[in-house]
Amino acid sequence: MIAHIAQADEQRGRVVLWLGPTGETQDTALDAALRLAHAFDSEIECLFIEDRRLFDLAALPFAREISLSGRRSRAMSPEALARDMQAHAAALQRRVLARARVADVKAQARVVRAEPAQALAEVCAENGPWNVVTVGGAVRNGTATGHMGAGLAELFQSVHATTGIVVAGPQAQHACGPVIAVVEELDRVVPMLRAAERIATATGGDARLWLLEHDQARQDWIEGQIRLALGNYPGINFDVLDMSVHTPRSIAQMMRRAGAGFVITRFGGTLTPREQDVAPFAEMLEGPLFLVR
Repeated sequence: MIAHIAQADEQRGRVVLWLGPTGETQDTALDAALRLAHAFDSEIECLFIEDRRLFDLAALPFAREISLSGRRSRAMSPEALARDMQAHAAALQRRVLARARVADVKAQARVVRAEPAQALAEVCAENGPWNVVTVGGAVRNGTATGHMGAGLAELFQSVHATTGIVVAGPQAQHACGPVIAVVEELDRVVPMLRAAERIATATGGDARLWLLEHDQARQDWIEGQIRLALGNYPGINFDVLDMSVHTPRSIAQMMRRAGAGFVITRFGGTLTPREQDVAPFAEMLEGPLFLVR
C-alpha cells in the first residue's frame, strides 16, 4: 500500500493525531500532521486516548502515583486519574486546534477511553481506508510508540484502515525541506514518488527518490529501469544507493545532511526491518519518518 490520505470532502480518511496521557507532545510531530493534512487537502482528527489499562491500575488498593522528581507520592484513584487526564487532554487539544486554525486546516478533537490499538482501529474504520496516524509523542529509548501503550507492529497489524504511521524522534526539529522517498521494489517507484511530490508541496522542498539496491551487479540495470519509469519526471532527483557499503545509520546521516523534511519508507524494509529498529533510525533524523505498509 502506498502513502495516501483522503481529502476532507471524500469522507474516507484523514490525519489522525494520536495523543496520550504520558510524555510530551512533539512539536515536529504536530507540524508533520498539519503539513500532511495541507498537502492532501485533508483534515485532522486530534484523538486523545485514555488508556483503559491505567484506570485498571489506578483501581488497585496499593497503587500510588510518584512525581517526576520522586519526592512526592499520592494514592491513585480512577476518579483523580480521570480529572487529571481530562485537564491534560483539554490543554493539548486546545493547542492543536489553535495551530490548525493558523494553518487553515480543518480539525476536530475527541477523547476516548480504550486500549490504544483498539481505539485507533475503531476510529480509523469509521472513516477509511485512507487514514494516516501521526504519533504525537517523540520516539525515544528504543521504542516508537510503547510509551503510549501500543507498538508499531501491533498498530500495523490491527489498524487496517490506515496507509501509514508517522513518527518523529527527539532530534526532529522541522517538517520542512526535501521529501525523500526510499524504495526497494520497482513497482513502488512511481506511487512513492507521487506521494513525495504531494507532500513536498507543503514542506517547501523538492521530492527525491532513493533506491536501495543490495546486488551490486544489478545496479546499472535497476537504474535504467527506473529512469524509463520516470519518463514523465525528467527533473527528479534520483539516486541508487549500494547497500553493500551502506547501513541504515549511514543512510540516516546522509538524509540528515540533505536536510530531509520528511522521509518515506516501508515498515519492514531495509531501513526499519523490525519495530525495535524504528526508534534508533528516527532518532538520527531531523524530520519526521513516514512509515508505509
